Amino acid sequence: MQMRPIAAGLTLAITLAAGAEPQEYRGKITDLAVAKSGMVRLDVDQDEDNRLQCPDGDWPLEFSLEQAYTDKWLDFLMLARNTNQTVRIGYETATDKNCQVDYVAVRREDGFGNGTGIGEEGGKLIETGALGNVALINTNGLTASSYSANSHYSGDVAAAAFDGHTWSEQVNADAGDKVNRGLWLVRKESGVTPYIQVDFGQKVKVSGLRVILNEKASELGRGPQEITIQASLDGESFANHEYFRLAKSPDQTGSLTSAIELKVLRLQIHSNFGDANFIEIDELEIYQATN
Repeated sequence: MQMRPIAAGLTLAITLAAGAEPQEYRGKITDLAVAKSGMVRLDVDQDEDNRLQCPDGDWPLEFSLEQAYTDKWLDFLMLARNTNQTVRIGYETATDKNCQVDYVAVRREDGFGNGTGIGEEGGKLIETGALGNVALINTNGLTASSYSANSHYSGDVAAAAFDGHTWSEQVNADAGDKVNRGLWLVRKESGVTPYIQVDFGQKVKVSGLRVILNEKASELGRGPQEITIQASLDGESFANHEYFRLAKSPDQTGSLTSAIELKVLRLQIHSNFGDANFIEIDELEIYQATN
C-alpha cells in the first residue's frame, strides 16, 4: 500500500477556470494515469445518457499537477476510483484536444453520506467528511466503546482518534464535539507494539484509510512510520493484511492493495519518526469498498 500525503484539513472546494462555464460529468472513474510531465489523465464510465462533450479517446479528461489544489484532486480521484464512488467532474468542452478538468466534487445524494442496509449483511455504511469516512464516532452505530487500544496516555483514549478533530482543528465537517484533546497518545515501551482498533459490530469491506496528526506532533516525530493493518471477524483472532511505511506528513491517505472484509480493524504501530516518548494519531479515517 502506498500512502499519499495531502494537505491537512482537506476540503474538496470547487475551483473554476477563468472565462469558462464548465460542463459537469456525474459518474465513476474507470482509468487514471499520471505522466512524468505531471499531467493526470482520466477516463470515465459513459453511456448514451451520460457522455462527455470531449473527443473520443482513451483519456478524454486531463489536468496538470502544477497547482497545489490539483494534488488534492489526484488524491481524491485515486481513492474514489479504488472504492468505486460516484464523483462529479467539471470540465471545459473541447473538440480537438482532451477536455480540461475545472473541479472535482462529491454530493451527498451521490452516495457520500447516504448509507443503505445499516446492520444488514453486505449493507453499506453512512459516509462522512470530504472522503467518505465510515468510522466517525456516533455514526453507523459506533460509540466510545467501539474503539480501543492496548494502551493510552492520560485522557487521550482511542475514541479521540475517531471524533473528526485533531488537537488543533476540526477535520471532518460532519463531526460533533471533540473527545478530550482530540487525539490518541501512547507512551513508547520496549517490547510492546501499540495498536488502536475500531469494532464496527458488523461485516464491512474496507479499502482505504487516512492518518492525520497536528503539525506540532508531526514535527516532533510522533507520527506512525511503520504499521500493519490487521483484520478480525470475531474480535479475538486477528490476521495481518498489509504492512507499509508512512511518510512524515501530518495528513496522508492510501488504498489497500486489496479490499478486506472485517468486523474489527486494528492498526499496529511498529515505529514512529523519532520522538523518544510518544506515538500519536489525531484522527484515523476508514473507507469502505463499494463493490
